Amino acid sequence: METEQNSMQIRKIIGLMAAFTFVMIMIFGVYFSQVSAEKPQPYVEKPMAEAGAVQPSCRYGVASFRAADNPYIEELNAGWGVDFVVNLGRTWPDGVVYSPIVRMKQDKDSVTGARLPSYTLSTPPLTDAPGGLGPLIIANPGLLWLVGNEVDRYFWQDDIMPDIYADAYYDIYHFIKDRDPTALIAISGLVEVTPGRLQYLDIVWDSYLEKYNTPIPVDVWNLHVYILPEIKADGSSSSAAVALGTDPALAILESGNNPALCPQDNVYCYAEHDDTSIFKDQIVAMRQWMKDRGLQNKPLILSEFSLLYPYDGQTPCFLMDEFGGCFTPTRVQKYMEDTFAILEGETDVNLGYPHDNYRLVQQWLWFAMNDLSLNTPNALVDLDPISKLPIQLSTIGMKYRDEVATSNFEVNLIASMASQTAVSNVTTAQISAEVRNNGDIPAGASFTVSFYSDAALTTLIDEVVVPANLAGCSVNGQTVSVTWNGLVPDQVNYFWAKVDGGDVIAESSEADNVASGLVIVDPEQLFLPLTTR
Repeated sequence: METEQNSMQIRKIIGLMAAFTFVMIMIFGVYFSQVSAEKPQPYVEKPMAEAGAVQPSCRYGVASFRAADNPYIEELNAGWGVDFVVNLGRTWPDGVVYSPIVRMKQDKDSVTGARLPSYTLSTPPLTDAPGGLGPLIIANPGLLWLVGNEVDRYFWQDDIMPDIYADAYYDIYHFIKDRDPTALIAISGLVEVTPGRLQYLDIVWDSYLEKYNTPIPVDVWNLHVYILPEIKADGSSSSAAVALGTDPALAILESGNNPALCPQDNVYCYAEHDDTSIFKDQIVAMRQWMKDRGLQNKPLILSEFSLLYPYDGQTPCFLMDEFGGCFTPTRVQKYMEDTFAILEGETDVNLGYPHDNYRLVQQWLWFAMNDLSLNTPNALVDLDPISKLPIQLSTIGMKYRDEVATSNFEVNLIASMASQTAVSNVTTAQISAEVRNNGDIPAGASFTVSFYSDAALTTLIDEVVVPANLAGCSVNGQTVSVTWNGLVPDQVNYFWAKVDGGDVIAESSEADNVASGLVIVDPEQLFLPLTTR
């Protein structure tokens, strides 16, 4: 575990610092006489929700690398967790849903370093033998699996060209689904959402379609949001690097510490690392990319975000932005508050997820509890300087806790879809409905889905019991079905499905509990009216 933590430190901090340390050192002399570091301010708590109302929310997640974080994850009331590997032996607090991440690297020639058209997993291999991924999938049904982590990032992350990632995704998706059809599969989150990163997704999409003659089957789409430059003016790599396999001309430029360049759309300044307008723009760009490919009806998760630039508490601070600002705890708290407000509140009927009241993002995850990096401004827990074990929530952690506590801890069941089918020469058919919970917490009890043959919901066809604890956030739906006997031939037979007709579950709204479907019997005998001009 220590190895994994140190690896994350290298990937998230050293990897960034290597890209811009020289530039910052060269300009320290300018800023030393201008700015002093901000002194940490006392944390002011927000009003809490009613006593007893706060519980783990599926909306809020954390990255955590060890079980020692568990008491503090529980205090945060996070409902979702990752550790960037497949570690199903680790315990998590009650109410936290763990999402394993299958990790990989593209193979390279051992002598020349040239990329090969193959890949190797760094997590358990695709085999049913002991130690392989197969037994883990079978023993842990219904999980959300993430396929890769920042696959677009050279060296520091999964480092795989987009066409080869399409192959890896195909293999991993089918391996998991063959063993657990109830599993959900998410595509890798890329470092950020920029024109270059979207071109990477374009190549993945096109490569998969060309090779397998079908669009890439993604249950849950996924992104990371960071505001990091990708290339320097001289063409060398900056913090995020150019996305693998993409046109460098699309890359976002580093400012060269020139504040006059910050307003330019193709430049990311260090001062913009916490720009919430750009944060939202990246989410909208991802949703637009999805809609352009007919994917608006898919959930979108934000599996990693925070601020990565360090703060050492010194006067002056080690790293300053173009305007002399430091990434202080107060600045990080403000960013957290504003981004959580965007994630909680932003909806768009033209882009958002219809099954979640058109919310743009369904779940989001803060990096990290603490990755043992020095001077990390985003850590949710403070560490003992000797043991390196967590000892208390940091001021950022307290902010996170209080933001979660002001959320709505509600269940809202919806009938998200009903089947539309056609049958011939029979008067019996299977009909189905999909049920989701777009609230923030699980439905704590079982409930029924009732099927009716009339809009007044008086003539019962049959009903099905949905087990307790249907998860919230509308990421995972449950399909239920019954047999409908006595269909009328040569016509359209309509039905209605009502969720929780017994009012067992207290919901935030009852207005979205009914969906209608149909069965056409003997469609070849039906004739549509002809209209002529």
